[in-house]
Amino acid sequence: MPYRRRRLGELDLVERFSPLMPALPVQFLFGSLCVLAAIMARYGVNMFAPDAGPYAPIYPAILIATLFGRWQAGLITFVGTFAYAWYFVLPDTHSFHFLNPSDGPRTLVNGTAAVVIAIFAELFRRAIRRAAAERDRELETHQLLLRELDHRTKNNFAMVASLLEMQRRHHESEEVQEALAVAGARVHSFAAIHDSIYSGADYVDEISMPNYLASLTRMLSDALFMRDTVTISLGCDAVSLPRDRAVAIGLVMNEVVTNAAKHAFEDGQSGEIRVEFRQPPSGRWVLSIVDDGKGMPSEPAQPDGRSGLGSRLMDAFARKAGGELTVERPAVGTRVLLVETELLPDTE
Repeated sequence: MPYRRRRLGELDLVERFSPLMPALPVQFLFGSLCVLAAIMARYGVNMFAPDAGPYAPIYPAILIATLFGRWQAGLITFVGTFAYAWYFVLPDTHSFHFLNPSDGPRTLVNGTAAVVIAIFAELFRRAIRRAAAERDRELETHQLLLRELDHRTKNNFAMVASLLEMQRRHHESEEVQEALAVAGARVHSFAAIHDSIYSGADYVDEISMPNYLASLTRMLSDALFMRDTVTISLGCDAVSLPRDRAVAIGLVMNEVVTNAAKHAFEDGQSGEIRVEFRQPPSGRWVLSIVDDGKGMPSEPAQPDGRSGLGSRLMDAFARKAGGELTVERPAVGTRVLLVETELLPDTE
């Protein structure tokens, strides 16, 4: 299995360097480095406390060697550090003879303690490895399920859009055809949202607005069948926004572009719907949607006095995005602006 970056507690030098050399040389080299580190620590201790315990610096060296180099590296460190302390640190230096009668039992006790440390370090290392392997298996299963869910969701969006298009083509009523086209555009909008939220197998918290709005633009153009007459162009700053806000902005764009496609152009009339999303380095973002058609009429109120569904949706989406929606009617076309009113916490 190829090496993957792990946390420090999961580092296994044998696995890390397995493409370069066999396990035993890696363990020997790492164990030797730990022996040298223990000797240097001994010299440092001698500068301030020359009478300190002769075996004290070897315990962390054995622990580190075992945790990151397995028990073989710990054994090499144990032998090297104990031999050094016994030969060079105990009284009657440069000899394995015990000058003090208590040095023999002390060496035996310290050696036993070091072995116990190495044993428990190896057990702990193996437990960590088993837990990491189990976690990796669960993550792989989770990613597999997410990919399957993503695939099925995309298929469901495509199926619903196809059914709506079939119904639109076979229905005689123009009003019904128009309503089904709008419903299809909304389905494509949700598909674009899904593609932006799920990046591979990862569920993202922030959405890249250029990628998201570009995907939404393509889907709207396909869904509204405007490639031969009306084009949708996009200009967008390199901005990433929190998922909920980005989705709401995309839904506002979907409703406004759909309305422009329905009302701003006569049958067969060519034109352009220009979508721009801008955010200065220190300022509020602005979504601007402008068409060069005849202009969009105000949506008539329903018999009960309420505004139409499209207007209510756009108002709700605008509030969700933390923005304020305004409609301007210049001499040519219509301009719809969504301006941020609720600054994000990190921009306040």
